[in-house]
Amino acid sequence: MYVGYRIFISADMEGTAGIVSSLQVTKGQNDYERGRLLMTREVNAAVEGALQAGASEVVVCDGHANMQNILPEELHPEAKLVRGCIRNSLQMEGIDDSFDAVMITGAHAGAGTQWGVLDHTWVGSMVYNLRIDGQTLNEACLNAVVAGYYGVPVVMVSGDKVTIEQTQALLPHVEGAVVKEGYSRHSALSLHPDKACALIREKARLGVQNLGKMEPVQVNNPLTMEIDFFKTDMADAAELVPGVKRLSARTISFTSDPETLFRVQELILFRLRYE
Repeated sequence: MYVGYRIFISADMEGTAGIVSSLQVTKGQNDYERGRLLMTREVNAAVEGALQAGASEVVVCDGHANMQNILPEELHPEAKLVRGCIRNSLQMEGIDDSFDAVMITGAHAGAGTQWGVLDHTWVGSMVYNLRIDGQTLNEACLNAVVAGYYGVPVVMVSGDKVTIEQTQALLPHVEGAVVKEGYSRHSALSLHPDKACALIREKARLGVQNLGKMEPVQVNNPLTMEIDFFKTDMADAAELVPGVKRLSARTISFTSDPETLFRVQELILFRLRYE
């Protein structure tokens, strides 16, 4: 009996069409509730595209900030939702080798990317740069490394123009849904939300349909992660974690098997925040 694809969707918020401000992506700010709805609608579009291409199960992982942004009552009824924290993996909680493909919605460019709307890497107030085995990666590509460890390819990413270009440099065959083009960090030319959703739906469908052409990222074991912080006290706190090495005043490194490294990344960046 035919069993359809299992699809994992990692959902961020800053790369959503129409979003250009922290007021839309930060809990308690004036426009946050509207931002949540826009995010949820784009996730639904990806779910719909996956189902159209033959998915039988879709798991959505809320991956923004406190990981409680997607409106559960507005989420597509065929999707299951991973929500909340603490986690083993920042934006990929629940991924394993039983999935056939990963999609990433609402993606944004890595820290320091010109024309990247709300560009940052994991925690904008802490991280200046993050490297895996010497390669600087944005969050979509970091998620692709997690997926690649389990042998699962990323087939679709949505976000602004430079984010898609940045991601396709590592994942040349991934379907990219460009929903806006940045003029600056807080300004963009955006598609209407309905058109953005239609584009995401189509790219999601194509991504699953062309799954045979997609290859997972090849992941070394062990992996080395290096983080450049903005302040020395952030590196002070990170250095307290066993196995973390101090490379310079603001830079630390950690080398381990991939699963341990993913957990330590969560620990350092979200549970040891030092303001």
